[in-house]
Amino acid sequence: MDTKDYFQNIPKLKDEQVHPEFHTYTTVWMQSRMPEAYKELRAKFKSIEGEIYAQNECNTPDEEIPF
Repeated sequence: MDTKDYFQNIPKLKDEQVHPEFHTYTTVWMQSRMPEAYKELRAKFKSIEGEIYAQNECNTPDEEIPF
């Protein structure tokens, strides 16, 4: 997933209507059950983290992460 895909998919989170703690739970679950996939996902995030933060600064309030 690249930065563009990330921001295109954020609105879908609003439809899920789950508590933000779910995302922390997901991280813990992946770390314990799929450590290699978690490491790969974390490395990918780290490689685009700056782009994500920069885009967040440019986004309007209705484009922000919903939690």
